Amino acid sequence: MMRKFIGAILRKILPFRFYKLIANGFIIVPAYYNSIIKDIEKYIDCSALDSHEKDVMFMRKFAHIIDKGLHRKDIAPGHSKSIYELLKKELDNLKDSKYKNDPTYEWAVNKLKLYEQLQLEPYNFHPLNSEHQAPIVDFNVLFNLIKERRSNRIFKRIKLSYDAIVALSETVNWAANSCNKQPIKLFSTNKPDIAVECLRCCRGGTGFSDFIPSFWAFTADVRAYVWPTEMYLPAIDTSLGAQNLFLAATTLGISGTILTWAQKTKQDELKLRQLLNIPEEYSIIFCAVLGYADVENVTPARKFNESINI
Repeated sequence: MMRKFIGAILRKILPFRFYKLIANGFIIVPAYYNSIIKDIEKYIDCSALDSHEKDVMFMRKFAHIIDKGLHRKDIAPGHSKSIYELLKKELDNLKDSKYKNDPTYEWAVNKLKLYEQLQLEPYNFHPLNSEHQAPIVDFNVLFNLIKERRSNRIFKRIKLSYDAIVALSETVNWAANSCNKQPIKLFSTNKPDIAVECLRCCRGGTGFSDFIPSFWAFTADVRAYVWPTEMYLPAIDTSLGAQNLFLAATTLGISGTILTWAQKTKQDELKLRQLLNIPEEYSIIFCAVLGYADVENVTPARKFNESINI
């Protein structure tokens, strides 16, 4: 409690740069990591600010922790009281916001009520378990779909439909992600002339046809990743969701080609943020071009992954 009190005072009286230095134990990093560290510091700065967007991500996290407990076979009252209080606080912060109608808000409210029910009537509470359902797609069908996914670069002069874009966008949040924060935010353009300009911001974006149907930036809202130890999680969460999207695109006959963002320059980032109107609090993880392939790339060989069981 005293550490939190002192931390709150230091945060108010010190410039934020000095506060971070103290909070992180005066860690000194070699100069050649400078650009990477600046990016990380920028996003940690974003996470220090209060916002409803940050609240809703923490709401999902705390409700997720409560939910895990409600599923336990050895469930018992009296656990996770601090998380319960944090969840109540976040729900209260959001009750008059635009997020009060979000499905995850309603889901979190339900978890809060179930937790309260457990505390009052533990002998009448049953863990939130249901019978395991057999998968509706067998392994061979799914594996063939995975193998059919290609990164093509020459596209037919056909735009993606609005319905296809909406359907694909829906797939990303159904992937596993850290503490159910669901940080992915997609920024895209279906205008070929703007898509070409976006593609020029990506190093390695070569070999494409002159017609670029659709350009997408896969970003993560970093406002709920507050510790340096979490710096890789936004990229991991976004990548897991993106895999859903690219497999789903394959079922629609749409090819998605991923473009690295690791070699971007400051000018590249400024330009892409302007073109797609990407706010600073969204970290650009990577980009992609989507369209209907005019020429199918030949499948490259894949190594054999030998499992090692000890």
